[in-house]
Amino acid sequence: SPLVLVARTDAEAATMIDSNIDPVDHPFIKGVTTKGVEPLYEAIRTGKDKDWEQRSGCMTFPDAVAKALKAKGTDPAQWLKDSLKMSMTQMREAAKKMGVEVFFDWDAARSVEGYFRIKGCTEFCIQRAIAWAP
Repeated sequence: SPLVLVARTDAEAATMIDSNIDPVDHPFIKGVTTKGVEPLYEAIRTGKDKDWEQRSGCMTFPDAVAKALKAKGTDPAQWLKDSLKMSMTQMREAAKKMGVEVFFDWDAARSVEGYFRIKGCTEFCIQRAIAWAP
């Protein structure tokens, strides 16, 4: 008889994830890209969280590298595609080979409860489905 597998993910609408253990998630986890900005939990505790997202340069590592590449006059399209298949360690190594080093701290962007912030999107759903599929 035919086998039907059903899986679901809320990776498109989600804004947080409880762990960074899965490398499939790494390209979608947000972090601080501005040195010296207080962690999100501290900004919330002191009431300075209204503009924290902008002050911290909060974005994913692939987006931070893409921003640096654009600043150098390089098209980041290939990087953005390739980085979807990389762990954080692999992304850092690949960026360094391209001559790009960015400050990135995903722990500083964690919620008060300890969740990692993510960039929910259709591509995240696709990458999770590919990783899960037999």
